[in-house]
Amino acid sequence: MTPAASIEEPRQLFLHRLRTMLWVESVLAEEILPRLREGVRAADLRQGLERHQLETEGHVENLRRVFRLLHEVPEPEPSAALLGLKAEHDLVLERLDGEPSDLADLVYADTIARNEHAEIAAYSGLYHLARALGEHEVAALLRETLEQEEHALEQAEHALARLLAETVESR
Repeated sequence: MTPAASIEEPRQLFLHRLRTMLWVESVLAEEILPRLREGVRAADLRQGLERHQLETEGHVENLRRVFRLLHEVPEPEPSAALLGLKAEHDLVLERLDGEPSDLADLVYADTIARNEHAEIAAYSGLYHLARALGEHEVAALLRETLEQEEHALEQAEHALARLLAETVESR
């Protein structure tokens, strides 16, 4: 990977953020969501992950379409935010060490919700940048993805609330 170019104008910032989200969505679809799905015990959480993986694969395609509309090469750039969320998730799972898997499901659901918050913030910023740059077709695609992320957050928070209630009740 070549060194990152300096960011001197709003369009360059926009492209940098798009490349970062392309990396995030690709890593989520190909690595993280399948791994989370394997570790989850709760059936509804697993189904939600399966659905969100399909949506995330669509987000990758949506971002590739955005790059085509902008006549830019889709070169993914790593996201420190996603790497940090993953590292924190892994650390908490290690600390469970032998705890019941219902507690692990809480960690999974919490991680999913935290990631959705980060994605919503990123897509909201991208949407507003696209509009400010006059890229209305791109903005519409980003708004569609933003709405899907908001729905995914609602589902993750619902699953988290249910798991919390069940876990607290059983102890």
